Parts: sequence; C-alpha cells; structure tokens
Amino acid sequence: MNVQCGVKEVSSPPEKGDTMEQMHTTRQKLVFEIEQLSNPYIMELQNFIQYLKFKQATISALSNDSGMLRPEDDPILGAFGLIDVTPFSETIDHILYSTV
Repeated sequence: MNVQCGVKEVSSPPEKGDTMEQMHTTRQKLVFEIEQLSNPYIMELQNFIQYLKFKQATISALSNDSGMLRPEDDPILGAFGLIDVTPFSETIDHILYSTV
C-alpha cells in the first residue's frame, strides 16, 4: 500500500518476507529522507526510533514469556487472599470500590 505524502510517495513498512535487496533499498530511501530534515525533526525522529525499539523489545519479551502465571498460581494474589474466593476479580472490585 502506498500513501501520498505531499509530492512524495511513502511505502508501507517492510514485511517479514521482504528480500535483502528490498530492505537495502528501503534503508537507502530512509537515509535520503532523513538528510532532508532539519535538526529539530531529526531529534524528533530519533525519539520516535527509540520508541519503536522499546515497542519491539516489549513485544518480543511478551511473546517469549510463556511463563505467565495463572491468577491461582500468583503468589501476590495468594498473599492478599484474593484467590480464595471465586471469582477473585469481584473481590478486588469490592475492595477497591466498596467505599465509593
């Protein structure tokens, strides 16, 4: 999918199956576009890149984390005694919102 941005054509993000040549071409286009930016926008772009790297690392960590605890096995919930009553979410709601 291509989107028109002013007079320049912007392509969608590369997919996993893209070839190395396509990735190299995309990188060259990015370098060219970055060279056209003024300093404040380069700093903004750098911040955005840091956000993307954080997002990528977070998604990667979540997808690799198969050790998610079931609520019944969570020691913190057990310490509070919240898993003794089914469903425990009603107990949490009651504790948090009973005085409202």
